[in-house]
Amino acid sequence: MATFTLVRHSGYTIAGNPELEESVEVAELTGAQIYTVKQAGGRMFESRDAAHAAETAHNAPGQRAGSRGYFSSLRVAGAEIHVPK
Repeated sequence: MATFTLVRHSGYTIAGNPELEESVEVAELTGAQIYTVKQAGGRMFESRDAAHAAETAHNAPGQRAGSRGYFSSLRVAGAEIHVPK
């Protein structure tokens, strides 16, 4: 069974687009990465649909960035793990 989490959007991480600095995207986790997400305090989702719903809610216009959490210094696949408030 696949497990998913939210990480900082690659449009910011890789491309440096400042409009995406507080945005998230879904990342599928490997077995070892699950422990990293737990250590960071990130959320995990049992389905891609649930993760996409959380992504959509987080990235919704009008959301205040600070109210949504922060990005951990821990990473999965090079992307910072999102830690909800």
